Order: sequence, then C-alpha cells, then structure tokens
Amino acid sequence: MSVLYVMLVFVFFFLVYFLWCRRKLYITSGKLPGPFAWPIIGNGFYFLGNPDDLLEKIINITKDYSSPMKLWMGPRLVIFIKDPNQLQILMQSSKMSKKSYVYRFLEPFMGKGLFTSAGLQHKTQRKLLQPLFGPTYIESYSYLFQKHADKLAKTLESKVDGKDFDILHYLHDAAFEATMDIMLEDKNEHTFDYKDMPAYVRRFYHIFIQRIFKFWYHLDFVFKFSSYYKEQEHMIKIALTITKEITDSRVPEILERMNDFNIPVELRAPSMLESMMEMVNENPNCLNEEQFRDHMMTFVATSQDTQSSAIAFTLMMLGMHPEIQGEVMSELNEALAGKEKLEYSDLSKLKCMEMCIKESMRLFPLGPFLIRDTIEEFHLDKWVLPKGCTVVLGVYNVHKDPKYWDRPEEFYPKHFLPEATAKRHSYAYLPFSAGPRRCVAQQYSYVNMKIIVSTILQKFKISCDGSLSDLSIMTDVSIRPKNGYLIKICHRR
Repeated sequence: MSVLYVMLVFVFFFLVYFLWCRRKLYITSGKLPGPFAWPIIGNGFYFLGNPDDLLEKIINITKDYSSPMKLWMGPRLVIFIKDPNQLQILMQSSKMSKKSYVYRFLEPFMGKGLFTSAGLQHKTQRKLLQPLFGPTYIESYSYLFQKHADKLAKTLESKVDGKDFDILHYLHDAAFEATMDIMLEDKNEHTFDYKDMPAYVRRFYHIFIQRIFKFWYHLDFVFKFSSYYKEQEHMIKIALTITKEITDSRVPEILERMNDFNIPVELRAPSMLESMMEMVNENPNCLNEEQFRDHMMTFVATSQDTQSSAIAFTLMMLGMHPEIQGEVMSELNEALAGKEKLEYSDLSKLKCMEMCIKESMRLFPLGPFLIRDTIEEFHLDKWVLPKGCTVVLGVYNVHKDPKYWDRPEEFYPKHFLPEATAKRHSYAYLPFSAGPRRCVAQQYSYVNMKIIVSTILQKFKISCDGSLSDLSIMTDVSIRPKNGYLIKICHRR
C-alpha cells in the first residue's frame, strides 16, 4: 500500500508540474475562439476517417471562427490564422520562420534541404542557392523546358479524340525529365529507372499528412510499428539509389572539369549540378556534400509534383471555360506572330495566360496550409502566442475569402488584372508563401508553366466535362481532384 501511495503522490506532482509548465498554452487557449476539445485527444477525433475528406473537414471546422482560432491536436495547441494582416505579421517575422516540427517527417525523404531546414542554416543556404533561380539561369533552362514540352505534346497525340484521361501522369514524366536535364547538363539518356518516382513522391506526401493528423504517429517508436513506416523505407531506398547514381556517375566528371583550367570559365558550369558542386567547393563550411544531396532530392521531389499539379489544374479550368481558352489562344497567336515556337522574350507578353495560371493557383494552392512553430512568445495584434504552440497559416482560406475576391468560388482570371491586384491586400494571395521562406523557384515555375501550357494549347483544344462546382477536391501537401486531372484533347483546326 505504501508503494502505491508513493506512486500516486509522484504521479500527482508530475501532473501538477506538467500542467504548470504548460499554463500559458491553456491560458491562451481559453481566450481564443474554437470548437470544444476533449481531454487528451483534443479535436484529433474530428480528423479521423477517410483521408480524402480531410480538406473538407479543415474548412468546416475553421469557417465559423474568427482569426486567430484554436484547435487541440492531442496535447498540441494549434492556432489557425486566416486573416491577411495577421498572416503578413507572421510571415515577415524571422521569429516565425521556423517550420513546424512536423516537417521533420519529410526529412527521411528530403533531408535538410531548403524545404525542411530552419534558422541560420536555411538563411545561409537560401542565399547560396537563390542565384540558381535567377533570370540568367532561368533563361538558360528555358530551351530544356521547351524541349520536354514538345516531347510531351508528341506523347499526347495518342490521346487525341479519345476518352478523357488523367494528364498528371504525363506532366510528371515531362517535369522529371526536364529536371534531370537541368541537373545533369542536358543528357538525353539516364541509366536509372525513374518511372515510379512521381508516384513515390505523392505517396510519401500522403504518409506525411497521415503522420500530422494521427498524432500518435508523431512518436517515432509508434510510427515504426505501422505499415506506413515499411512503405516509407522502401521509397527512401529507391530515392537514395537514384541520388547516389547521379552523384557517383556525374560528380567525379564535374570535379575534373572544374579543375581543368584549360576549359574556358563560361563552359565549366553548364548544369545546375555543376553549379551546386562549385558552391560546395567554395563554401565548405556552409554547404557540405550531404546537404548538397538533400537539396538535389528536394528539387527533384518538389519540381515535378507542384508544378505539374498547377499546370494540370490550369488546363482543366481552360477546358471548363472555352471562352477564356479562346482569349488565351488569341493572345498566344499574337505573341507567336507566325513563328512555330515562342521565344523566351515572348513569354512576358502572355498576360492572359499568366492570369489564368495565377487564378488556378488561387483556387488550388500548392501549399494550402503552411505550418510554423513558436520558438518564443510572439505578439500578434492583441494576442500573445505562447512558446511551444503550432501555428497554421490558412492559405486556402484566404484565397477564398470574399472580402478580397469578387468571385471567390469561380474561375475568374480578371482577379489578377493590374487594377484588381493593386487594391487587394498583398497577403491575400500566397501561392509561393512569402517572407523569409518564400519559394526561391517562383519565377522558374512561372516560366516552365507558361512554356508547357502554351505548347499544349498550340497543338490541342482542351475540354473538360462538368463544372468547377462539380469538382471534388482533397488535400495532402497540395490540393488535388479526387477523381484525377481529367481532360479531353483534339487537334486545333
């Protein structure tokens, strides 16, 4: 009995200490609006069930509360932000640039690349890598974008006048091949088998989302007993095989060329991989070989999935809105001016196409929810966000807020006319994040998307059954249609 008594006393004082250490979380929670949370599990039960319904559940649970609002995911306080003024304060602050601890779930696949790193490491490596996505480099990549866009259009010939089909698979292949050429100096053949890589990336994102919302999987020792872990390990092994073959086959050759001073300087750095290797040599204390591989894997994974999804949604929207597709084609024909292909300088003339791409990314943002952790108390308007909570930035919510969008639930490219953009809050549209963690590849992505969309539209007329209101969507790290990116194509006459 005495032993039991001592144990109960110990448990009692441990709980008192535990609650005392977390008192600021509970005080803040008591002041914020939000749904009722059960002890221990919080609001976690609400997100159980079919993962395809996750987006709908997030929207439903957040729509009736003002910003900021609270949720409890198990013992974790989550503060949800969907007001542009508050988003601006948070995203511009270096104190809130640390991505949430949940992003460590991506590290087995991506390592500590720009997407997952934090603090000084992220700042330093971002500064080193940003020039790779500058105007000069992007222009040099554009012929590779065009090369693979042409190859994609040729592949799509087999789908002409047929049934509707999911175009994402074809876009993934084109994006991956273009990425490999950019990384590896325009090699026409690669010895490694990459055909399943896009599917692995999507599946890994699915596992990532499952770990976020099933809070018991936050514990590594619990996750290791799940079927997800075995699947993840299999995908990581394949990804590492690909990156190892890239580095083993190309890095020695690159180093030899870099050290051959008989080769003119302008011919020594034709590929992104070579440029990154130069950075490793010149900045060994800032960028080591392991980080180099992490950045390579991050670039490969993110470039193929996010851009492909944005292009696929844009084509679907143009297929659902033939009158807008006609306007884009008129603009495209004017820019071509009788030429077979666009030149790089012509891309800036495609204003209507750019508005369509941006509107598609408003409706279907690449990152619908961004997650940060507070590393210290943070003052947000009249609120004090305590250290140790998770902050979710509701990009999807603000993209649909009628305060900032005339037709929030419609595909309406005129949202991005210069006069409309000028009067709208700058943080009401966040397709590539903002602040210190803004995507370094934003312009790279826009150029690639314009080239692919214009090449497809030159050859094919797009149609898409149904309407935007009929489209059922879901989320993992991006927004996706539940039934696939289905379009039909026919030759332009």
